[in-house]
Amino acid sequence: MNIRLYTVNYFILTVFFCMFSTFIYAKTEIYQCKENGSVIFQSKPCKGTGQTVADKVKEQQQAKERKLAEIQEKEKLLQERLKHQSKKEVGFKATIINFKNKMIRYWHALKKKFSIDS
Repeated sequence: MNIRLYTVNYFILTVFFCMFSTFIYAKTEIYQCKENGSVIFQSKPCKGTGQTVADKVKEQQQAKERKLAEIQEKEKLLQERLKHQSKKEVGFKATIINFKNKMIRYWHALKKKFSIDS
């Protein structure tokens, strides 16, 4: 008698499990539509777009990933360019030295232009 009771209980439990497992895995596609300035969520495709909310989210995520990849590529190129630039001193003293050297070059160019060869 106990075995029969256990068997019936397990059978009922199995039937309920099968019924509820199909409800859990039921997939419903949701469409987001704009009509008359308001947003509507429905189970039927919208006129014109036909995209589900999940598709829109996936597209947005892919667009963000592409943009991030582009930014990382630009940053890598700028880092490479920065590595290949000559190192310059920065500061007030370096600015004065660069200005002095530039004036000396201008002075020599001016002397060379107006010098009289004898």
